[in-house]
Amino acid sequence: MINYKESKISAHHNYLVNGMLTPGFAVGNYEGEEGFYFLADIVLSGESTPRISTRIMEQNGSLLTHLKLNRIYENPGECFHKSIPSGFIITTSSGEMILSITTESFANGYLTRIRSSKLFDENGNLRIESSENGIYVHEKDLVLNPPWNFTIN
Repeated sequence: MINYKESKISAHHNYLVNGMLTPGFAVGNYEGEEGFYFLADIVLSGESTPRISTRIMEQNGSLLTHLKLNRIYENPGECFHKSIPSGFIITTSSGEMILSITTESFANGYLTRIRSSKLFDENGNLRIESSENGIYVHEKDLVLNPPWNFTIN
């Protein structure tokens, strides 16, 4: 038996994850104080900048960097944030890409593509990696179109 996931599609802005368009998604405990999570928040009409918040862990479980709303918040791994015309890139101190966020503009809306190195949780489990057209989430707790009312302070 094959399980299928469906996602509503926004007329304004979508992310590409697991080969599907979705206005927002979450992986992990985005409300917790520690541990891995990845949140691609809904982009409101009239805006075009995606809202990415994530706690990126090293494979050994230690925190590499923590982003809140596209900006580095905690950075024990001394990662770099580089703005590019269509988004931003997060790299290690040695220059290896960890995360790339780019947004394309179309006549009727926007599409944000996320590419990443292999992202692990605090237990060393692979959670996210790049796929041909975006990212692939290796997780049963992928939440599409979450009913959150999420605000990062």
